[in-house]
Amino acid sequence: MTIQDQIRGENYVCYHFGSMTEGTTTPAMGSDVDTLMCDISVNIMTCRPSWKRGKQNLLMVKHATCSPQHYRLQEIRPDLPLHLNILDNEIYVRDVDGKVYRSNRAFGTIARLLAAAINSPYFNAGPSHSFSDMLDFVNAYRCETLPVECESWFTRPRHGIWPTPEMLQTARELECFLIPDGHCDSEYSSLEWRVSPSLIERQLMFSMHLIHIHCYVTLKLLKKDIINPYLDGNGKLTSFHCKTALFYAREQLLSEMWTTDRLFDCILYCLNLIRDWTISGHFPHYIMDDVNLFDGKLNSEQRARLRTVLDIIMDTHLAPLAFVKTDDLGVRLLNNVYTVAIRDMKPRIAIHQEITGFLSVYGNVHLVTHIRTILDKAADKTPDELCLYLHSLINAMPFQQLHRHNSEHALCRLDVVNRDYIIRYLQQHLASTAASICLQHGMYIGNRILSLYSAAIDTDVASTRLKLASMLYCKGDLQMAADVLDVVERKYDNTVQAICACNRMDPLVTKTRKVFTELLHEGDTDVLMTNRVAYCVHFLRQEVYCAPQILHFEMVRGVGDDIQHRDPNERVWMNWAVVDSRPFLHYLQYLTFRSLGLRHRQLHALRSLRFSIIDGIKQKQVFHPETATNLFAHCLEMEGRIDDALGCYLASQGDVPRNNAANLHIRRLTNV
Repeated sequence: MTIQDQIRGENYVCYHFGSMTEGTTTPAMGSDVDTLMCDISVNIMTCRPSWKRGKQNLLMVKHATCSPQHYRLQEIRPDLPLHLNILDNEIYVRDVDGKVYRSNRAFGTIARLLAAAINSPYFNAGPSHSFSDMLDFVNAYRCETLPVECESWFTRPRHGIWPTPEMLQTARELECFLIPDGHCDSEYSSLEWRVSPSLIERQLMFSMHLIHIHCYVTLKLLKKDIINPYLDGNGKLTSFHCKTALFYAREQLLSEMWTTDRLFDCILYCLNLIRDWTISGHFPHYIMDDVNLFDGKLNSEQRARLRTVLDIIMDTHLAPLAFVKTDDLGVRLLNNVYTVAIRDMKPRIAIHQEITGFLSVYGNVHLVTHIRTILDKAADKTPDELCLYLHSLINAMPFQQLHRHNSEHALCRLDVVNRDYIIRYLQQHLASTAASICLQHGMYIGNRILSLYSAAIDTDVASTRLKLASMLYCKGDLQMAADVLDVVERKYDNTVQAICACNRMDPLVTKTRKVFTELLHEGDTDVLMTNRVAYCVHFLRQEVYCAPQILHFEMVRGVGDDIQHRDPNERVWMNWAVVDSRPFLHYLQYLTFRSLGLRHRQLHALRSLRFSIIDGIKQKQVFHPETATNLFAHCLEMEGRIDDALGCYLASQGDVPRNNAANLHIRRLTNV
C-alpha cells in the first residue's frame, strides 16, 4: 500500500496493526484489519526549532483543556516560523485564544462525502472511517519524538527482565502517531489529537512467546463471549484492555510462571489486575502516564458490574470458558480436546489449513489488485508503448536488487515471493500484447514471445495457460490450443479456489469460501499457494487480437451513460475483457473443438460451460456471471439457437443492467 501510494505521488506510509498482524486472533473471532495511514508530508513540531520551510507545520500544544495523551495542533506558516492567522479552509479552527488549530474532523468529512459519492456504505468507530465493517482505516500524522508522557515508562523500576534493555533502547528510537480523536469528556474534542505509541506496542507484542499469546487470546475469548454479554451493552471491555493487562502481567510475573501447565494461573493474574483497577477506578495505560483507559468505556456502575462478572470467573477457576461459543472452545474443552491436541497433530493441522487458506485468498486478492493498479497506468498507451512500459517494469532495478541482496539482508520472504509473482504476471501481459501486435500485422510469433508465456505459466492454475490457449486459437494452432486446454482442465480440480480482484470478491469473508487446502501439509510454506488458485483472465485492449471476438464486446460494454454509473473500484478494469477462468476454459474448448470438427467434445464443453456457471454462482466461485452468461449465449448462437441465446443475454442484462456487453448483443440480435 505504501509503494502504491508513493507511485501515485501521495505522501502516505501505511501500517497494519492489531490482531491480524500479531497472530492474536482465531478464525471465528471475525477480526477486522486495522490500517493506519500516516501523512508524512506534514511536519509535526514538538518545539519551535523543528520548523521546516516549505512544509505544512503543526505545533503540538498541551492546552490547559487537554487531557493526558491529547494535544492540540497549532497551524504554523510554511514560509516563516510564525502563527498562521488566515482561515481559508474548513480544517482550520480559531479558538477563543485567537490561535488557529487544525480540526480532527476533516478526515471523517472526506470519508463520508466519498462514501456518498460512490454510493457505498460508511462505517465509523472513533477515529476509524471505512467502507467495510471488516476494515478499519485511521488517518494520522507522525511525530518523530516521543512525548514527555512516555518518559517515565523507560525509567520506572521493574522486578523482572521484560522489557529488556535492548527493547527499551529500540523503543526510544520509534516514532509515535497523532490520531484525530479527542477525549470523550472534552468540550473541545474536535481540536484534540490523541498520541498513539502503536509502534512500541507492536514491538512489545512481537516479543511475546506462544504462552503469552495463549493467555491474551483466552482473555479476548472471555471478553467476547462471557464478559461483554454480561455487561449487556452497559459499557464494554476492549481488546486493548486485555492487551494492557497482558503487558503488566508479562512485566510483573517471573519467567518461570509462563509455562503451559500454569497458563490458567497467568490468565487469572491478568483478570485480577483488571478487577483491582475496577475498584480503584483507574485503568492505567502501560506506556503513557495519567491515562485512564476506563474513560469513555465504563462508568462507576458499569465497573461494578464488570467486577461482579470477574469475581464469578475467578471464583469458579475459569469454568465459564466452557460457555465460550467462539471456535467451539467450550465444547472442545468439555470433550477434553485440549489434552488430545497436545498428543495428536490433526487439530493443529486443521487450524493451520484454515489460517493458511485465509492468508492465501487475502494475499492473492491484494497481489492482483496491486498489479491491476500498475496496468491501469498504461491504459492510454499504444500496444508498442505498453510493451516498452512492461519491459521496463520487469527489468526495473528494485526487483534485481532485491534478488541480488536477498541472502545478505534477510529480507521478508513473502516480499520476495510477491515480486516474483508480480514479474510473472507482467510477463504474461507483455507476451499477450506482443503476440497481439504480431497477429494484427500477420507477423510470425517467435520463440521470445513464447518464452515469456512459459516464464509466466505458473502465476496460478489457469489464467496464463488460458491466455496462451486463446492466443493459439486466434493464431490458428488449434491442436496446440486443445493440448493446453486439456492441461488446464486436469489442473483445475475441486481444491482450486477462484480469485477475483475486481471488487467482486471480499477476501475477508470466509463462511462461503470453498475449502481448497485439503492437501495442505504442515511443512507447506507457499503462503500465496498459487498452485491452488485460479485468477480471473484479463485481456487489456492492447491484447485484443489474442482474445476471441466475443470478448471484444466486453471492452466496450458501456452503452449510453453507463460509464457514469460505474463503481470507482471497478473503473480500472471496465474497459478490459475480464472473465472467470473456469467458464472461459469451457468456452475456449467449445470454440477449439468446433473448429477441429470434434462435435462430441464440443457438446461436452457446452454442457460443462453451463454447469460451471450454475455451480460457480451457487458456490460463489464465479465473480463475473454476466460475462460468463454472455459466453454461453454466444455458444447457443453458434448452435443456431437464436431465441435461447437472446433469452440468455436478457437474463444477463437482468442481473447486471448497466455496463454489460449483453446490451450490445441484444441490440445486435434484435437489429436495433
